[in-house]
Amino acid sequence: MIKTRRFEYTVRIPSTLNMTEIALDRWNSKESSSTTPALIHGERTFTYKELSSYVNRVGNAMKRLGVTPGQRVLIKQGNHYMYIVLNLAVIKIGAVSVPISTLFREREVEHVLRDAQPSLVIAPPDQLEQLITAAKRLETPPSFYPVTGTYDDLPSIEDLSKDEGEVLDAYPSNAEDTAFILYTSGTTAFPKGVEHAHRWLVALGDPNTEFVMNLRRGHRVTTPSEMTWMWPWGYCLWFPLYRGATIVIYEGRFDPQRTFSHLEKYEVTHFVGNPTIYRRMLAVDKAEEKFKLRLEAAFSSGETLAPEVFREWKRRFGCEIYDCMGQTEMHVFCATRPGSVKLGSMGKPLPSIPVEVVREDGTPCDEGEVGYLAVRGDFKGLTKGYVNLPEEWASKFKEKWYLTGDYAYLDEDGFLWYVSRVDDLIKSRGYLISPKEVEDVLQEHPAVLESAVVGVKDPELREKVKAYVVLKEGYSPSEELAREIREFTVRKIAPFKAPKEIAFIDSLPKTVTGKVMRRVLKTQAETGVEQASTFSF
Repeated sequence: MIKTRRFEYTVRIPSTLNMTEIALDRWNSKESSSTTPALIHGERTFTYKELSSYVNRVGNAMKRLGVTPGQRVLIKQGNHYMYIVLNLAVIKIGAVSVPISTLFREREVEHVLRDAQPSLVIAPPDQLEQLITAAKRLETPPSFYPVTGTYDDLPSIEDLSKDEGEVLDAYPSNAEDTAFILYTSGTTAFPKGVEHAHRWLVALGDPNTEFVMNLRRGHRVTTPSEMTWMWPWGYCLWFPLYRGATIVIYEGRFDPQRTFSHLEKYEVTHFVGNPTIYRRMLAVDKAEEKFKLRLEAAFSSGETLAPEVFREWKRRFGCEIYDCMGQTEMHVFCATRPGSVKLGSMGKPLPSIPVEVVREDGTPCDEGEVGYLAVRGDFKGLTKGYVNLPEEWASKFKEKWYLTGDYAYLDEDGFLWYVSRVDDLIKSRGYLISPKEVEDVLQEHPAVLESAVVGVKDPELREKVKAYVVLKEGYSPSEELAREIREFTVRKIAPFKAPKEIAFIDSLPKTVTGKVMRRVLKTQAETGVEQASTFSF
């Protein structure tokens, strides 16, 4: 019997539940609410009491604008204290928050406006023109207001809230009512709207804050990633508030040096990133000597963390990076965590979350048997479905299991091991090859900053293994280096898994959430349109 099939930890979800009330308002009964920082942005600090008052004023302003429970409010705002306030306010009054990435262009914005049909759109003045232009093609355009400042004589939400009262009762939402909709990055088609109920915060907040983050009052959490995506939406917005910790806002584009300064200045204890962020930070020479950090834990998601990155980070900065597996359809459901790390693995399923590896017919796989990574369909942290795409959502299920779209296997100790996305598994010479396994080995070579491995069509092999490599500073592409890297992999893994081609490129194509777009590399390789120094063996 595989050990992870026992779900001994129970999460209790009340039938009446408002996310903002349990994340923010419940702390107001504590004497410390007037002194405990909830949010820090630059030189501005909000205590829990101050943040609650601000949220109430903004919520009252929205109600005066005519926003009613169940209506959708689209928010296009980067990392900023108003982004936190707006989301908390929308959900508190029973409306549905629809935060979208500031990187979405007009085509994507128009799709989201048509799909979500918000009644109100809020954005900084420099983002409003794009939104208003996109909305002109809609039959019923929403109302628009700037977050701060003015736009075309429209008052800002911030200004409208100044004269509002600081008392606001949370709408008595049902745990099943929709609280927010997050849109995917849209790597294969238009972004999909993923609809979540208020129950999400308890179902996923409890196991993540208790067993992975170990969040407590006094902890400070930050990320350089935009909080419009599910990963930081949970770990850097809702989960810290849910546990009485402090959100520290990092505003602007990621820069390794600036990030280290940010961590030092604000005495951050919990840092949330992705493998690319950690690799770029490790490339900063002697950062562990230049910056005095107070990190207790770091967390990574988006791509599996290479063991070498884990080891180097821990050696230099004295804390571990916990690798987290999650999706927009829920959040983190499997992770390495304190006292439970096996390098290269995804860790174990979190307590209370029913995770399994299943076969084509939905039956559980044996230990070591590769199958479909799945979460039981009745898990309360799972999305309610995709907006306007019921058939696509239904296609994700096999019997009682929701299939994540990944291949994985469980070992004898109950650790999950990632193999590949279902579409990324390489089939060569009758073997099945995991891109991740090859990438992990490549990552150990001293010249390799990051890599991505794909299968490319081949008349003899069916698919040949091709590696795309980004070199560290001080190394240049050459046939000699390519051969050295290939021989390095042959010494580490079976020869049939070693790359038949190595291409040196300046950077890997990635989604805005940091995931490598292997399908783009595969298409470039098979159509011959790539621009790279390529060496074959």
